[in-house]
Amino acid sequence: MKKSNQFASPFSAWSGHRLFHVVAGTLIGAMVVTQASAMLPTPEQAVDGSVAMQSAANTNSRSSAQAVNSKITASLISTDANGQEVLVPVNASTRLQSGNVLEYQGYFTNTNADRVRKMTVTMSIPEQVELLQTVSPDFPYGSADGNTFARMPLRGKVDNKLQEIPLKYYKAVRWDLEGVGLNDTVVVKYRARVK
Repeated sequence: MKKSNQFASPFSAWSGHRLFHVVAGTLIGAMVVTQASAMLPTPEQAVDGSVAMQSAANTNSRSSAQAVNSKITASLISTDANGQEVLVPVNASTRLQSGNVLEYQGYFTNTNADRVRKMTVTMSIPEQVELLQTVSPDFPYGSADGNTFARMPLRGKVDNKLQEIPLKYYKAVRWDLEGVGLNDTVVVKYRARVK
């Protein structure tokens, strides 16, 4: 008589049960979603010099000083049969490889009672990617530490020589957006390559 070792496969008694498959599928689905969301940058916006606020988990960020809805999307850059560039939305089933190019787009909608004179929007750059030259709108600010920003391209001293800091060291990009009307949406974007 063959003995079964219940400790070798602790779920064997439950594997035929329908509830087990639902719970196991949910756990696996949650792990996949977490992996996909780790590739999204964290948006931060400040309106009229107000204190900046992080909105990683809550995309409908509101406060009494500012009312801005934000949404971040990530798309894989690929080409169609005609050689035209196509943006394919990244989701939980997307398999990314080293060298893939992604476009991150941030949508920021002014839901204040009036026009916003100046909106400062910052998007972090995930650790898994490195920034490419394509950044829009033009004349953004960049940061190599995530805290100090200067006009791009960033310059720094290496071996007592002032030179441009390579884009792979950038941690965040920031834009100053002027005159955003009531219910107007501004779009910022940048491209990055998967490491």
